[in-house]
Amino acid sequence: MREKAIGKMVIIGIVIVIIIIAGVAGYYLTMPKTRLKDTLIMGTTDSVESCLDPARAYDFFGWEIIQSLGCGLVEYRAGATGSIDDIVPSLATSWDVSSDGLVWTFNLREGVKYDDGTEFNATHVKYTFDRGIGIADEDGPFVGIGYSDIIENVTVVSKYVVKFYLKIPFAAFLSLMACQASYIVDPKYAPIDSVVEYNATNPRASHPMGLGPYKLKSWTRVGGKDDEIRLEANPNYWNASGGYPKTKNIIIKMYADATALATAMNALEIDIAFRQLSATDINSMKTNTNLRVWEGTGAFIQYLVLQEKYAPFNETKIRQAIGAAINRTTIVQTVFLGQAQKLYSMIPIGMFSHTDAFQTLGDPNYTLTRELLSEFGYNEANKLSFKLWYESSGHYPQSPQQAQALEASLEASGVISVTLDSADWASYREKRRNEEMEAFILGWYPDYIDPDDYIYPFVHSSGGSWLHHNYNSTQMDELIAWARGNTSTTVRSNLYEDIQDLLVEDCPLVPLYQGSAYAVTKTNVKGIYLDITQSWRHWMVYAEE
Repeated sequence: MREKAIGKMVIIGIVIVIIIIAGVAGYYLTMPKTRLKDTLIMGTTDSVESCLDPARAYDFFGWEIIQSLGCGLVEYRAGATGSIDDIVPSLATSWDVSSDGLVWTFNLREGVKYDDGTEFNATHVKYTFDRGIGIADEDGPFVGIGYSDIIENVTVVSKYVVKFYLKIPFAAFLSLMACQASYIVDPKYAPIDSVVEYNATNPRASHPMGLGPYKLKSWTRVGGKDDEIRLEANPNYWNASGGYPKTKNIIIKMYADATALATAMNALEIDIAFRQLSATDINSMKTNTNLRVWEGTGAFIQYLVLQEKYAPFNETKIRQAIGAAINRTTIVQTVFLGQAQKLYSMIPIGMFSHTDAFQTLGDPNYTLTRELLSEFGYNEANKLSFKLWYESSGHYPQSPQQAQALEASLEASGVISVTLDSADWASYREKRRNEEMEAFILGWYPDYIDPDDYIYPFVHSSGGSWLHHNYNSTQMDELIAWARGNTSTTVRSNLYEDIQDLLVEDCPLVPLYQGSAYAVTKTNVKGIYLDITQSWRHWMVYAEE
């Protein structure tokens, strides 16, 4: 009898548990599910500089779109800090490197398809780099980064295995493979001997990729400047099963200036505002309960370029005098309200080998400025006069205010007279190419996370050719070559310290400040990562309805 009673109790217990589980499951099944918006609108003052071809595009916003339309062999994980461990698989599932650092082998992901259904394989990797090096242009990344100085050749081992044979054991090679210039192209859309340009009537013909989370649905330009770009989810994206992209449609609207962008964001006409909002508007938006301000790591730098082709900047001491007369505190505190850091090196703060090398010139040191200029006959009665250029179309944050702060800083020396001039970004770029500007302000976002990316593209005689500042130094080229070809972090750090010291001595460029990354969104927007890569990951952003 006792055993029967126990049996009944067990059965009753099981029934109760089943009823409870069924009830809980039923509750959750009937709960309203969180729905995500299928369309998000981003506002920006930025624009694609030239095209969406990885072999030629070399601007922040162009790369932002490229990384939504394409993929590389590897990528930096969201929230990256710059560590090599932050690099994760993308089109390659694994890789290894030879003991001498000269041979990299990548095992490719199988079953990946382009947006038109064509299967991706190792021949596309070889084609991409052969093409990029073959059509390299001085204004493009393959020259600016120096791919041909790094890569000897790319060899197809099998359908899903590819080898890179390098000329030097380039320490930043894996990081280079994560940058947008290394994104794989589809040979059907990427002619071997020419760049893919904007096509007003056919969005698919406007880019050569097709392996990314999005397809280019439309791209509207007015007068050479972007008006609107629409991205649509790519159903063939290799990570679609992982839930990406989170948002089906992204609409990017371009605004004339920071004021217009802020007005649209405050009115909640857009979901996201990114590049470029003024420091005043960012501070104001922090108190708006309808908005969220996102702040991230700043690897963006701004610097002053001095053209050595023409007098007076063909004289080293005059360039040093300009460097000594810059008041970075005014730029950081007055223009950016503390939302930036004073920068004394082309290598950003926080990156290994950074030193405050330019502090040796002062901040400012007007006594040094006057002493140096007096050697050339300049004084309060005979001032050094020149034109300082800045871009006027919102490509960089608060460019007019930056220029005005620099003008005031330089003229406070009492021996310098500055005239300001400006041009929209397209014209500014042409003036740089044509070497028409004697002194001008530029900015830089990282291609790959390594000191090399803040040195080689600026002061190496080959890599820095896109700047057209006519700086050439055999000593600098040798130091850079030694730093590029060494895998010891300690040795490289010492070499970059020497490079930074030589930059102060030669002064072809003067670092100004290092900016922070900001975005503003409606409060329901999530999935934003503003990390050291400065990459905007459209496919991870979403909003709850």
